Amino acid sequence: MGRKPNRVLIVTGQHFADSPRRVDLHFMTQQLLEDGDHVDYLVCRLSPLSRFITDGRYDQAASLPRNAWDVRAERLEQFIWFAPFHPVNLRNPVLNAIVAPFYCAYAAFLPKAVLDRLPGYSHILIESGPSPLLARRLHKYAPQAKLIYHAADRLETIGTHPCIARELTATMPLYDWVRIMAEAMRADFPHDAPVVYLPHGISKEPFDGATINPYPGPRQAVSVGDMKFDAEVIDCLARAYPDWTFHLFGKKALPLEVLPNIEVHGEVAFDVIVPFIKFADVGLAPYREGDGADYLSQSSLKMIQYSYCHLPILAPRFAAAGRSHVCAYDPGNTHSIVDAFSRAAAMDHLVVDSSSILTWSEVVNQLFTDEWR
Repeated sequence: MGRKPNRVLIVTGQHFADSPRRVDLHFMTQQLLEDGDHVDYLVCRLSPLSRFITDGRYDQAASLPRNAWDVRAERLEQFIWFAPFHPVNLRNPVLNAIVAPFYCAYAAFLPKAVLDRLPGYSHILIESGPSPLLARRLHKYAPQAKLIYHAADRLETIGTHPCIARELTATMPLYDWVRIMAEAMRADFPHDAPVVYLPHGISKEPFDGATINPYPGPRQAVSVGDMKFDAEVIDCLARAYPDWTFHLFGKKALPLEVLPNIEVHGEVAFDVIVPFIKFADVGLAPYREGDGADYLSQSSLKMIQYSYCHLPILAPRFAAAGRSHVCAYDPGNTHSIVDAFSRAAAMDHLVVDSSSILTWSEVVNQLFTDEWR
């Protein structure tokens, strides 16, 4: 006899329910749907302010139904909340202090159509970003739901307004568990917080089924994603290795200089990227240094995908811990970058161990059925 289907609400300030750029939330959603569950997305961090802060999601949101539930697929619905305002980090302590009381009232503007659905959810997943400001109100209207904090990123790393971190600390007792994807993040939370380390999974089938090599020849390096993208590393490598081609995927993954051996693919569907990862010779993770960036060594989904495909990886030293196939470099040091890439290019792919990598089914089974191991 099968389990009772879950009804899950995902609260995010970063992602839409369906998007060409697929992240962990999308893969978990796909698995939940395959398991017979219902998934709703509450998309926040959108308001008239979005037009003036170069938020790329504004144009996409303008083309979709807003402030109403919208069916995106069978058992998948989305509510794009276009609020009167949303919390913006003004990068000035005085200004941030002035607007903080307004930001703390953000949840009071949640639409009735959202509040009316809350009693029906079995789980509410709140992603890092502005979403923790909504936790009290969500819990009030859905006390029966398991409340999960999905620590995709450190709040200081993504530059949220300081009031969000304070609210997350204050509401920590409301959460049934806090899901971290990097052990480095455990110390970010109180010692008695319900923290569980559960790394990303991957969709193994697309990689296993990819049979057509998109490259014309060898010496191909791939970089996927644009979070904290360090373009100087790519330019340095392209000049040092003119016989290699460097492939960049991601809306903001752009080189500083136009060079003949750099190919910019932009933001494309995940299925398009899969063979570029599988048949590459080296995987690139050119992260910029920044506060709290050390957790990227474990939480980076692309590094897990690279590892599943047995790719040697080039990454900055702060993001290289714990993986013997990651060739580390010192950011800003040209000699170190070039030397690390040389080591990655010479590495035997067969030495890369992928046996511990989870599937999304295993991740979802633990996260939404309380089966922590």
